[in-house]
Amino acid sequence: MVIHHDHNERSKVEAIRERFPGDAHRIVPLVPVRETEAWMLADREALRESAPTRGTAEMVPRDVQKIADPKAVLKAALGGRRDPEHDFARLGQTVALDELGKVPAYRRRTAELRAEMARQWLL
Repeated sequence: MVIHHDHNERSKVEAIRERFPGDAHRIVPLVPVRETEAWMLADREALRESAPTRGTAEMVPRDVQKIADPKAVLKAALGGRRDPEHDFARLGQTVALDELGKVPAYRRRTAELRAEMARQWLL
């Protein structure tokens, strides 16, 4: 089981491990170094389709992880709605994996996840 948590949510993984002590070794925490929202900026075409009336910055996919506040950039690119999480979810469903593969942090996460899945005999 892979559990996503931010740096301030470490207790979430520990609580689940305590609840399932027999499977605690199979619980893999996923802690992003940067906010994964930045990854959605890697696919310029998906961003353009999500916000066709807005001008969007041309980002080089490998550089999106350098953005200090990706949520603010996404919110502005998608029109600054009051509930940007709705737009983030919609955009996240259309981002092409080929484009995400150009983001070093995404490639590392994928490689680490595959390695752990292989270690757990899931691959």
